[in-house]
Amino acid sequence: MGTRGQSQPRWLSSGTGAAGLAFALLIGSMLAPAAAANPIPPAGPVLSPTTVVGSKAPAPSPAGIQKATARILASGALGAFSALVVDPATDQVLLEVNGDKPRIPASTIKLLTAAAALEVLGPRTRLATKVMRDGNTITLVGGGDTSLVRAHGGDPLAGGAASLRALADLTAAALPDQPVRLVYDDSLFTGPVTGPNWPRNAARLGIAAPVSALMVGEGRVRPGALSRVADPAKQAAEAFAGYLKKSGVQVTKTTAGKVAAGAAEIARVESPPVADLVEELLTESNNDMGESLAHLVGGATGAGASFSGGARAVTASVKALGLPTTGLVVADGSGLSSSDRVSVETYGALLAAVARNTNPDLSAIGSGLPVAGATGTLANRFLSGPTKRGAGYVHAKTGSLTGVIGLTGTVKDADGRVLVFSILANNVESLDAARNSVDLFATKLAKCGCSR
Repeated sequence: MGTRGQSQPRWLSSGTGAAGLAFALLIGSMLAPAAAANPIPPAGPVLSPTTVVGSKAPAPSPAGIQKATARILASGALGAFSALVVDPATDQVLLEVNGDKPRIPASTIKLLTAAAALEVLGPRTRLATKVMRDGNTITLVGGGDTSLVRAHGGDPLAGGAASLRALADLTAAALPDQPVRLVYDDSLFTGPVTGPNWPRNAARLGIAAPVSALMVGEGRVRPGALSRVADPAKQAAEAFAGYLKKSGVQVTKTTAGKVAAGAAEIARVESPPVADLVEELLTESNNDMGESLAHLVGGATGAGASFSGGARAVTASVKALGLPTTGLVVADGSGLSSSDRVSVETYGALLAAVARNTNPDLSAIGSGLPVAGATGTLANRFLSGPTKRGAGYVHAKTGSLTGVIGLTGTVKDADGRVLVFSILANNVESLDAARNSVDLFATKLAKCGCSR
């Protein structure tokens, strides 16, 4: 279908760079917000917030961290891997294995998509789906909101989503009592609708919909289904026409097209703020949202609202944020492409920057990280056996592709010290064994009183 040691980190050697990247990752959000909505299981108690900068918790030693994790890293289950552990309170690298080696990141690349979206689009920006009128023709114009639902969306500013039903009601109220022709316009995004080297049959398998600036219900063939339709924009327009008819508007024809130059806006609905979309992107690893946000970043920067434009724009944003870019290759916004390459140093720089807290615009990255044993893609992990001690203490973005497993985030150790970690494994023979190994790696950090 057409995805070390005690030396100072190299990315902080100038004393700046990552300093401007803070997003308040664990300060105040380490467990409290997630616990409020999703209670932590007994294995992971609710932890009080930890101040990273100026932390009084004992600092772990490189030797202690390396000893605690040595057996897991030597197990062979991780194939070709890179690993990094950083103490963000001191910027000390506690463990580094192939830190600057670019690896296939899978969905962990959504961290970079999130950073670019927050930096370029802004956390408070909302995406509009509009209706424009030119005589008896109305045009449904997509704005890249992949969170758009059919009906009963609720308040997008209070945890809800924009809905086609609400847009139809607004449209009907603005129209005279006469038949209309409906045009749908998804021209905001350009180029291929599937990413380079994506898994085959991604839409049929429910991995991601064909990328479109106009879609409803993530383009699923029906609510609750996994598989996606071939033309999400057409599906959205047909659903919209149905709601218009229920509102008393006679729709004579529905066709694809572009909005007329002289058309006037008569109705709109807006998505939740980008910060909320980023939280959803990371917590649930939403591939459709990752691609939409990357395309929007590309369009906003002039690089183009396409896969290639989004890739250029996200890369430029990573550079502008002062993150290491050795070997960085961005091919898409979701991580479905096997062409993507990221080093754990890049992730370490992004997440360790929490200690500076000078860029609150990026805070949604921290609050969006899944919580082990509680939320999102980590809800069913760290629940039993050797990894149970990590439940509630590990906040991390997951990643998985054929032969690829990744886990990147933060962990609070047994002394109350917050650590940043990243581990990317490629060429793994067993995904289950590799996934268990990265979870054990994070759990060892959680259990570690490695100042001793």
